[in-house]
Amino acid sequence: MSTVSRAALGFDDIPMQWHWGEGPASFRSPTVDGRTLQDVLTPLYATRHSDELDIAYPLTSLFEPHEQVAWLTSLTGGPSLTALEPGRTAIAYCPQCFSDTDGWVLACRIRTTDTTVTWDRFGIDNDTDNFGRYGRPGRVAPPPSGWFEECFSGDFSIVFSRSQYAGAVAVEISRLESATP
Repeated sequence: MSTVSRAALGFDDIPMQWHWGEGPASFRSPTVDGRTLQDVLTPLYATRHSDELDIAYPLTSLFEPHEQVAWLTSLTGGPSLTALEPGRTAIAYCPQCFSDTDGWVLACRIRTTDTTVTWDRFGIDNDTDNFGRYGRPGRVAPPPSGWFEECFSGDFSIVFSRSQYAGAVAVEISRLESATP
């Protein structure tokens, strides 16, 4: 099992990008030890696929601040805008629509102890009831889905210090809330 232990979670700006006929949008990515999550996961994905791991996060000016906060809250065990089967948390979305509305979600299991937060069991969750799970925080029953853990090679986990992790999420939530008029 490959593990990045005692990693530091962060969030960083990604260069401005255009999105589907809209003007440029601002984006932020979760980081692991200063590297974007996409950079961390791409080598695991590339061993099984010839195409690049193309993912997006809801930390974008295309989303309302409350939606971004809902996503951040889900990283600490709170409800999310994305309903998945128990034990899975959405960490990235389709790069075309920047949400899970087309049914494609990169998810992982997030386990918390008194001292650590561990992300593992990375995989693609494909909603077979397209458009059926978005915008319902705390939804009780997830839609039918297919879980594709084989998209990533081998066992891989990222272990964060719980206090550092919680602090990074809190700082990002504070940033969003202070930017809200």
